[in-house]
Amino acid sequence: MRLHSLSLTHFSLIHQAFTQAFDDYLVPMRMDEEQLAAMLHRRGWRPELSVGAWQGDALVGLWLAGIHCDESGPAGYCIATGVLPAARRRGLLQAMAATASQRLASRGIRRQRLEVIADNAAALAAYTGLGFQAHRRLDCYRIEQAIVAPPGDWTLQEGQPEEWPCWTLDFEPAIPNSRDSLQRARPPLSLLTARWNGALIGYALHSSAGDIAELAVRADCRRRGVARSLLAATQAAIGAERLGCNNIDAADQAMADLLRGCGGQLWLSQWEMRRA
Repeated sequence: MRLHSLSLTHFSLIHQAFTQAFDDYLVPMRMDEEQLAAMLHRRGWRPELSVGAWQGDALVGLWLAGIHCDESGPAGYCIATGVLPAARRRGLLQAMAATASQRLASRGIRRQRLEVIADNAAALAAYTGLGFQAHRRLDCYRIEQAIVAPPGDWTLQEGQPEEWPCWTLDFEPAIPNSRDSLQRARPPLSLLTARWNGALIGYALHSSAGDIAELAVRADCRRRGVARSLLAATQAAIGAERLGCNNIDAADQAMADLLRGCGGQLWLSQWEMRRA
């Protein structure tokens, strides 16, 4: 078995290995090459820091890595890791993790982060064995019914990218929802704004598929129905009722109450894991 970076690997091979490695995953991960490339780009994928495990000419394992910067500096981010079924239980995960850690350390980066599905006990145990610790739970919700917007004296309208405010959010976004990740989204995300007397009081950033990437309301304008109105306006903008709100900090009770009040169902939880 050989371990190499993925900087010179044709992306079609990476996509093929990714598809095969995640074919039996707890959550369907079926993406075409374009979708996988867009997901990796948004999450800051760095092929030169990523690791591929090769058996002969076959790519049988992947550790897809990026770098995320927060207030403490840069941290390695494991976007996804997978091993083809026939190559499992041979220590490939540990070997790829060690190689990725060495590459990060050569750049002065020792902190690392990743997310893992809460029900995936085997993966949780494996990452714990690699020195990662569960930091917080991230919840994912789906809304599949029409949201009735409450009456209000604010106006809703499409915003321009430059109008996306840099508000301090109540909870730290998960890496896939961090500002730099959202700015890299392809195609670009759409912005809906709520204004009162011309002033911005709330906004929703969403994809054309109805994924709510960021939802915020000014503190002095909450509990008036602004957020609910923004969600209803998002449904109208995409022409569908289904919305997804992913990676909500489990401690964010206000957001959970809002989503449940709009008919949202909790369908998946993940652990954000960190390694110092």
